[in-house]
Amino acid sequence: MAVVPISLTFGRLAMALAVAGCLSLALSGAAHAVEGGTRRPVDRHAFPSWLSRAIYCGNDFEQSTRSGWRCLSGRLGDLVVERTSHFVNEQGRALFGPNFRFVQGLSWSPYGEGLNGNVDTVLPVASFTAKPGSGPSVMNSGAFFFQQGATRWTDDRGRRRNDLRYGAAYRFSLLGEPGANVFGLSTLVQENVERGHRRVVAGIDYAGRWGRASLQQFVPATDWQPSRFGYVERPRGGTRLGARLNLTTTVSLDASVAEWETSRPGRREVDGRVGLGWRPHPWLRLRAGFAGIGSAEDSGSVTAALRIPFGGVPQRKAPRWEWLGVAGGSRVAADVWRLVENVERLETIEREAAAAGPAAAGSAGVRFLQSGAASGAEIGVEAYIPAPLSSDLRLLVRLVPGDGANPAVPGVDYADEPTEVTIRAGATTARATIRLLSNPAMREARSLSAEVSPAA
Repeated sequence: MAVVPISLTFGRLAMALAVAGCLSLALSGAAHAVEGGTRRPVDRHAFPSWLSRAIYCGNDFEQSTRSGWRCLSGRLGDLVVERTSHFVNEQGRALFGPNFRFVQGLSWSPYGEGLNGNVDTVLPVASFTAKPGSGPSVMNSGAFFFQQGATRWTDDRGRRRNDLRYGAAYRFSLLGEPGANVFGLSTLVQENVERGHRRVVAGIDYAGRWGRASLQQFVPATDWQPSRFGYVERPRGGTRLGARLNLTTTVSLDASVAEWETSRPGRREVDGRVGLGWRPHPWLRLRAGFAGIGSAEDSGSVTAALRIPFGGVPQRKAPRWEWLGVAGGSRVAADVWRLVENVERLETIEREAAAAGPAAAGSAGVRFLQSGAASGAEIGVEAYIPAPLSSDLRLLVRLVPGDGANPAVPGVDYADEPTEVTIRAGATTARATIRLLSNPAMREARSLSAEVSPAA
């Protein structure tokens, strides 16, 4: 495994989000502070959001104090995320201009899975608009921007995944009024933090009054790597074509078809999906969908989402019900600065690994759960045996310098101390997490290995 210097790009992004969260809370708590001898007024629209969360959790408090605090802390976590998002948007637009975007779909709770969802930023680079009276032109406006984001999710085997994405997109509006017909080209790289998987996503997209469409090509950039015991995994490659038709201002029909790689060499599967969306009220969204048209596994879903905004600029009256809406497509013009979609999760395929090394010889072995890590980061290791035992087996995992011209240094890059893991009776694997030492002086990647031995 390679130990690489700390990534400045993602380190700064994480630091920026952390600072933004702290500043957002500080600003919220300083609403009563005195500045220049003048008392700042309290935001009277922030209070109902806190009050509504407390009222909502009242039933849980009646059942038990623990349930009540679990409910309240989760909703207060959502409020922290919401206020942080608002603060980052304001500061980002002040720094990068009005076209900066910070879009989050996060939820947080100190219980259960913690932080989940997506966060993306759009960093404007350049834009242009056709000047009135400059003569006929088929291009009305254009935009070039960088996009960077992260997704935290759980796969179908219950494993936590943290995926990053970064890349660039170029969009331009053609013919008619600005925003009527917007075309785009994009290239993004997806990267999994735990396993080091990478995948390149190249796409073209269109958006207009009657809907949107996109064509994306997913190309794996890394090879097979260790997964669970006896298996290896790799990013999934394929092609996806999707479209959404705006039947009315509130009803939409979407469909997609994709051809994906499978774990069997040379075999691919076709996955077709259809869905019907309805937004009868600005705060309510309903959707029914069906997946698995083709050789993929069938599945169906019906979802309802209610999102009532609290705080912010007060509205004179609540939005009206629009029911089936008005025919003629969407009333909202397409946005050249919108995010590149459908690049959230880096999906993988898995297949059995050929038996080799210590496992084939009938002895215990150890392996890393990722191909590389930054200095100071946590790494995962897995100890394994070829067959289950009738009693627990205690093992010691020790990090050692790797092969090559630049091996890791004990006491500098990692602690020279063993980590104990226990393979339970009836199992064949056990995992442990080891934190590397932070080495700011490291400038080149260093190799790292691991050994396993029976515990005394």
